[in-house]
Amino acid sequence: MPLLRTPALLLTLLALIGCDGGSTTNAGNNSAPLCVSSSCGSKTRLVTIPDAENILFTPSGRLFVSGGVNVYEISKSGSTYSATPLLAGSGNFTGLALRDEVLYANCFDGQLYAARLTAQPQLVPIHTLGLASPNGLATGPDGELYVVNGPLATSALPVPKIVRLKLDARDPMKVVEQSDWLTLDVLQSQPNGVQVRGRTLYFSESSAPTMGRIRSVPINADGSPGTAQTFTSFNSLPDDFSLTDDGLLAAYFSGGQIALFDANGALVSATDALSFESPSQVRLGQPPLFATTDILVTEKGLLGENDSTIGNVLSVFRPN
Repeated sequence: MPLLRTPALLLTLLALIGCDGGSTTNAGNNSAPLCVSSSCGSKTRLVTIPDAENILFTPSGRLFVSGGVNVYEISKSGSTYSATPLLAGSGNFTGLALRDEVLYANCFDGQLYAARLTAQPQLVPIHTLGLASPNGLATGPDGELYVVNGPLATSALPVPKIVRLKLDARDPMKVVEQSDWLTLDVLQSQPNGVQVRGRTLYFSESSAPTMGRIRSVPINADGSPGTAQTFTSFNSLPDDFSLTDDGLLAAYFSGGQIALFDANGALVSATDALSFESPSQVRLGQPPLFATTDILVTEKGLLGENDSTIGNVLSVFRPN
C-alpha cells in the first residue's frame, strides 16, 4: 500500500492527522471465545464509506458510521448494505456519541453536530468547539460529552487535551458549558479515540517511545479526572477502540490489524499484519443487522483520499 512505503516520520504524521475518535456504546455478550485472528476468520467489504472513521450502534441496533465527507446510517436489504447520509452537505466527521435519542458527531470544521434519531435523522451544527482537531467523542456517566482534541491538526499547532461539554438538561441540542477536562503534554501525548464505561474514561494515544497505548482515567464524583493509568500498549499507531463486556477491541492504524485484549489489558489475539487497510475503529456487531460474533471495522485507507478501493469502506470480520 503506498502509504506504508513512506518514510517512518511522514507515516507517523500522516496517520496522526486523520485518525478518529469514538462513541460510548459498549458491546459484547458472547459465551464462546471471540474470533479475532486471521486463522479463524476473514473480512468482507460491506459498503463504501469515504475516509471511513467511526462506528456507533444504538441500543436498538441502528448503525451509524462517520467518514471524511459525511455521517451515514447503514441499512440492509436482503444481503446488500447501503449508506444514507445524514448531512445535507459534506464535512470531515470523526467521533460519534449517543445520549438518549440524540446522535452527536465531531467535525474537523470545528463544530459539534447533532441529530435527533427520527426515522430520517438530519445532522445540524449545534456548538462551535474552538478546537482545531476535534476527534474522539464519548458520553459520560452524568450525560456530559468528552471530546478529544488531537492528535494533530492540519491548520494549527497541536493542543492535546480532552474537553468536557455539558448539555442543557431540557434541550439536548444545546451546549451550556465547555471546559478543559484533562490537559496533556504536547511533547508526550498525541491523543485520539475515547470511550467511557461507568465512571472510567479510556483514551488512546501515541506517547514516545510507545507507538500506541490506551489509558484509563477515573471520573470522580465531582466530575474531575482522577489519575491516568496505562491499560495496555502496543507497537502500532493507535486509532479508536471499543469496550466489550470482558475486554477491549483496538484498531492498529499503522499495523493494519485489529486486536482483542482482556479485562487486565493483556493481548488475547490479533489478526495478521496488514489484514486491514489503515483500520480506524472496531466494534462488535448487534442484531438485527449483524450477529454478536461479527466485528465491524472501518478501513480508512490513504488519508484524504476518498475514491479508491484502498480502504474507504466499512467491513465485517466473521468466523470462517
